[in-house]
Amino acid sequence: MHSTTFLLLTGALVLPYFTEGAVIGCAADDEEPWSYHGKTNGPSAWGETFSSCYGSNQSPIAIKTDETVIDADAGKLEMKNFGIPITKATIINNGHSAQITPKDDVARTIEVKGSVYTFQQLHFHWGSRYDQGSEHTLNGQRYALEAHFVHTNKDNAIAVVGVFFQESTHNNEGFQPIGDVLPSIPFKNDFSDLQMDLVLDELLPNNPSDYYHYDGSLTTPGCNEGVAWFILKGIKEIGDQQITELRNLYSTTKDQDYAGCKIVDNYRPLQPLNDRIVFETSN
Repeated sequence: MHSTTFLLLTGALVLPYFTEGAVIGCAADDEEPWSYHGKTNGPSAWGETFSSCYGSNQSPIAIKTDETVIDADAGKLEMKNFGIPITKATIINNGHSAQITPKDDVARTIEVKGSVYTFQQLHFHWGSRYDQGSEHTLNGQRYALEAHFVHTNKDNAIAVVGVFFQESTHNNEGFQPIGDVLPSIPFKNDFSDLQMDLVLDELLPNNPSDYYHYDGSLTTPGCNEGVAWFILKGIKEIGDQQITELRNLYSTTKDQDYAGCKIVDNYRPLQPLNDRIVFETSN
């Protein structure tokens, strides 16, 4: 998930030149502090510049349900005001993802062990085809897209709610306010206001209170640890036409050579679990 805010998921179209974890070369990627596909600044090298990326509690991870621990005391995830439409929001192509930041005065919150976290922004990670794109995996499966709902508390601690989306021939109506605007932000740093109200509840599973939980990190540099992760159990759908709009975004500005520079497979490789435990709520 993206850290920039805190310095203040059949039938996919298969693009033949994409493969797992690699895309056709984008020279501009090599000029960035970090990238997903650059020759010298890709994920395996992030730790050379951002030391926390070599930490022992990194994200994303592989979630394996035969190894999770039921936490009967975890309680349901309390998500408040997610059904109130966001009437004002900005969406930006930040070169790594599409990020939506609300500009209204509604406090949309989750409560974690007595601590209240307020929603700050939503962004996505997606693949070049239907069977890759999500950052976390569930029993060895990757989904076409993973949404990250990012929250902070009064101490600036971070909690992220992750949702898997599988690619479908049917559009996700809740995503449409975002999809309608994506063609207007094709290049890095392009931004726009959403033109329709966005209801976060419509991007959540029917039972959003059931989840997998572990302690991890941001999934982009600087890979800061201490992030509370809540990966919801329910799987949503996103239309193939909608995810194509995401795949048409570029990681470069308009004045750069943007050949081969579409944002796809913008997910970090899985990180070791080490001695951490993945908890899950009881059904």
